[in-house]
Amino acid sequence: MSKKRAFILTAAVMLLITTLCAYTQPGKEKSGPSEEKKVVLRLGGIQSAEDAASQGMQKVADLAKQKSGGSLEIQVFPASQLGNAISQIEAVSIGSQDMFIDASGFMAQFVPEKNIETLFFTFKDENHFKKYLSSDINKQMEADFLAKKGIRIISNNWIRAPRVFTSKREIRTLSDMQGLKFRVPEIKGYLESVSALGARPTQIAWGEVYLALTQGVVDAAEGPKDTMYTMKFFEATKRIILTHHIMDNLVLMINERSFSRLSKNQQDALIAAANEAGDWYTNTIKERVNGFYDEMKKQGVSIYEIDTTEMKNRMKEAAVRLEKGGMWKAGLYQSIQALAN
Repeated sequence: MSKKRAFILTAAVMLLITTLCAYTQPGKEKSGPSEEKKVVLRLGGIQSAEDAASQGMQKVADLAKQKSGGSLEIQVFPASQLGNAISQIEAVSIGSQDMFIDASGFMAQFVPEKNIETLFFTFKDENHFKKYLSSDINKQMEADFLAKKGIRIISNNWIRAPRVFTSKREIRTLSDMQGLKFRVPEIKGYLESVSALGARPTQIAWGEVYLALTQGVVDAAEGPKDTMYTMKFFEATKRIILTHHIMDNLVLMINERSFSRLSKNQQDALIAAANEAGDWYTNTIKERVNGFYDEMKKQGVSIYEIDTTEMKNRMKEAAVRLEKGGMWKAGLYQSIQALAN
């Protein structure tokens, strides 16, 4: 073989090797998570930084980054840093904020049927509530929320501890509720429930409840069992009444335009992260509650159960009245009650 031909053959082989290496080098694939454009999303909440909900927000961020191959970055803002619940939902709706997480009951401002889940004693227990969450009834409400506000619910499996009362004044019977200044959120179902029980509802943002109790703006409030400790309400009231009057959940919501701009891989990663964090939250709350209550008892807090029969009967009467008044469609209350069977 001539030197010239050998040189040409060698050059051809080297070119082939170089070409093959270019196609097999790590990170040079034409598609896949590593090649996706990085997206930054802002997630807001209203619970304290120490609350499991806020810790769950960070877990969503960590899991989404991992599952998306690093292309999703979620910045978390707990403790009402971005405003109260309603202002954050409005911000998500217009797109100035990407995501928000807290009680699904806040959706009632925009989907009236959602008020029914915030009416006291609507749900018998956690199993009843879970059946409702997975029912066509709730799915339709979430679809209505998307249509009206442009906000998608990507996970609703963050099951909270049952809600209880905290009060400076002793509550044992329905008569003890009469005239009691009682904090409620900006949700009509809560306002109607407290009014039906004879108390005086006062709307106060969640982040301001501790101060309102301390200063005497209200005498009582309510919330999930764990938040009595994490929000330090017990310090102001020294009394917790185990009414279990509401079963509720947190929902993770996202602006629909923000969601649609994500790749399919990023959407799947975000949904998976939100639901995995939701399962973690549900289990964590159950594990922590008993420890919280043991600690509050050590600090002299009175914690007790009461007979809620009178209250439940009053709520059934309120449900009939509110349904006739058009707060939700006819037959909805009975359809939800039937899920308990």
